Amino acid sequence: MPRPTSASPSMTRRAFNSGLASLPFLGMASSLSAEEATRPLHLPADPSRGIREGWTIAVFPDTQNYAKYGKNQKNFERMCQWVLEHLDAWRIGLVMHEGDFVEQNNIAEGGGRGWGDQHSESQWHSAKRALARLEGHVPMIFATGNHDYGIRNAETRETQFNDYFGMTDNKLVFDGQGGGILIEAGKNAAGEQTLENAAYEVRLPDGRKLLIVSLEWGPRREAVAWAKQLVQQDRFQQHTGMLLVHDFITPESKRDGQDGNRKRSGNPHTYPTGKAGNTHDGEDLWQALVRDAPQFQLVLNGHEMGSHVGRRTDPNSSGTPVHQMLFNAQGMGGGSAEKGNGGDGWMRLLTFEPDGVTLTVRTFSPLKLDDGKSPWWDHPSWCFSLPIQPV
Repeated sequence: MPRPTSASPSMTRRAFNSGLASLPFLGMASSLSAEEATRPLHLPADPSRGIREGWTIAVFPDTQNYAKYGKNQKNFERMCQWVLEHLDAWRIGLVMHEGDFVEQNNIAEGGGRGWGDQHSESQWHSAKRALARLEGHVPMIFATGNHDYGIRNAETRETQFNDYFGMTDNKLVFDGQGGGILIEAGKNAAGEQTLENAAYEVRLPDGRKLLIVSLEWGPRREAVAWAKQLVQQDRFQQHTGMLLVHDFITPESKRDGQDGNRKRSGNPHTYPTGKAGNTHDGEDLWQALVRDAPQFQLVLNGHEMGSHVGRRTDPNSSGTPVHQMLFNAQGMGGGSAEKGNGGDGWMRLLTFEPDGVTLTVRTFSPLKLDDGKSPWWDHPSWCFSLPIQPV
């Protein structure tokens, strides 16, 4: 893993808080001010040159449409290969996956009818083959999605995720001897400690400590209770908290369930894994976990389609702004159609800037680059900057 250097924060906490006072809390991406919508964001003409300073997280959205078609599996491999080749250039110190590694967790034959042409073994092997390129080179943190459970789509909480992504597969995550970024693993529905529910500590070069919690699809009460007791521990109160979960924000930039509608398609309560009531949607997670945890500043999710993006910022109970971001490109490039490419190769590069108070979000595609097209999605809903609390 690269060990980049970074300048010390150049903005005082007083100046930062003064700036926050004038920051509008965002309800929808479309509510951006005219200034924010046109504010230039540096998008390198040559992505291979990367950045001179800062520290970056590469984020993969739902990759199910790469896995379910044999012809598309190479596209996710290309995305992972690009990250591997640019770890140093972009100061990439962490990789995240927002869930839905596969389209079907457990089918013996290709799904057909828009469900792809690959059986589940091929799909899981494809996801593992792509991400294995990064093992031993950079830590990775995963959320699990609805398609990673049951047969096709969360009929049960049985998953093959743990057969392909074990706790000690990436020694930079956990080496079995106390090394790695993993600090605690919660239990899944079968009572096993796995990466389905896990907490990680990552130290940035400027001294910032990240506490990252990843949770299973439609987290059960037990998983949320585990996460809550962890974030309440004194040793994590000065960390910058991040939550990685499959479902949280919708394309309307509302938390899923925020309007009280738990019957909306895509809401975890509508799936077999949630119909008995033991599940959490975005609003449930906000109320039960995020709102009262003072260190949380970021929530990342995939799952939702529509415009594929959404974001909002709300103060938690301590007054700290919490930026919540949806990013899911699975419908791009033809989406689920047989002639599609699985998602156009879009990924996100989240850079903690050397000023100590800015997070830059860029959306990039190596597939577009290979086609000789602009590899950046330069709309302000896809590339933007956010203020974060200083160290």
